Amino acid sequence: MQKSYRESGVGMFDAHPGTYLISAYFDDNQVDLVYANVLGWQVGKDRRLTPITLDPRAADESPWFVMHPDGRVESSDGRGWDNKDAWIAEERRVQRAAA
Repeated sequence: MQKSYRESGVGMFDAHPGTYLISAYFDDNQVDLVYANVLGWQVGKDRRLTPITLDPRAADESPWFVMHPDGRVESSDGRGWDNKDAWIAEERRVQRAAA
């Protein structure tokens, strides 16, 4: 069993169906998206939310990105995009600038 060193939360609530943690991996002009279903949200003592997924490492990278059922994408650092395509375009710009 894998140990978790995350601080325990003070509460939990369900996520809306169709909520996903998403990650983008770029190879030249191709993008590979990985989706993890968000089952719920853990509320921390500092009132921050942490997504609960079947993959315990899905939210280990910071920032992490959530796609809501209405198509909006939000980042754990407070940024947001109207849709997945706008988020992918921004992530592609960030990847190219880092190279």
